[in-house]
Amino acid sequence: MRSNKVQIALVVLGHSGLMIDVKSIVKRSSKVYEIISLNEISNLPLSNIDDGFLDQKYEKDDLSNYIKCPAEADIALGVMPCRFSDNFYLHRVNSKCAILSIYGIEDILAKRLISIENFVIKQLYEVSAIYLLSNDLTSDQVYSFVHEDTRGCLFDLNGNKRDIVYNTESPIICDSCKAKFQTIQIPQKTIKIFESELKRIKKPIMKRLEIWIQCHPFISVLSSGIIAITLNIIASALWEKIK
Repeated sequence: MRSNKVQIALVVLGHSGLMIDVKSIVKRSSKVYEIISLNEISNLPLSNIDDGFLDQKYEKDDLSNYIKCPAEADIALGVMPCRFSDNFYLHRVNSKCAILSIYGIEDILAKRLISIENFVIKQLYEVSAIYLLSNDLTSDQVYSFVHEDTRGCLFDLNGNKRDIVYNTESPIICDSCKAKFQTIQIPQKTIKIFESELKRIKKPIMKRLEIWIQCHPFISVLSSGIIAITLNIIASALWEKIK
């Protein structure tokens, strides 16, 4: 029996697998989508753009026939390390396929200690939402949802790529987008599932701890000192018993 989840084929292009922890992305559970296959394509086609720089960059049409969606999947998402000519990070290249460029993304996120894996996961929710809206990734219907102002919403345009820091972790679906969802008869239950799961996109525990230490240096030093003294007392007591 076919699942109600959006069935996604994830395609790792080029050396993206060296930049992201693909396994952690694939094993993440969701009631919205399911990654049913993982494929790797090591060699990207040669770029037709020669602007004097050595890095490869593509027009979205250059890749429209390069990535295929398997018959058993609803959509395919490719992740590539190269950039698009317009320097935007996500393009829908045909009705069932989209490609995510992670070029420069890690540098932007690192300043906020945000993991690039969370960014990819957020994009999985976005392409799933687009598919649920119209069953066609290239549909112009998506333009009625995407908004230019930054609200921390899943449908923020992020025309300035640096704005991704505001909706990569714990993104929301803003009230305006929720109302539009309801007008096209997306069930309220589905919207609630999206909201619940988007809240789960958080920093790993170690990064949250690192931020807490940066914000509370005095308490951190004091706590470390107390712990060190306590451990030293315990170690001394154990040594005395052993003797």
